[in-house]
Amino acid sequence: MSKLRPFLYISALLLILIPTSIVLIADASFNSLFSYIVISISLILVMMGKTITVFEKRKEGKKTSTDMGAIIGLTIVLLIVIFDN
Repeated sequence: MSKLRPFLYISALLLILIPTSIVLIADASFNSLFSYIVISISLILVMMGKTITVFEKRKEGKKTSTDMGAIIGLTIVLLIVIFDN
């Protein structure tokens, strides 16, 4: 599971950086629906990575409150993004 976590974070980062760089370089714009989808998918990928971190820390008996707070915060942001339409 720990090998999957960096892939999730890198995928989320690339999902944000690639469209942003296209907009900045080519001076093109994307549909707002595309932007919502990209942001939602990247938030879900980060939340999945944090969930894996929580499970790994629970197995080791470490403190998970910061990761749980991040998951709760990202869930709130995701709900705001989804229901903002």
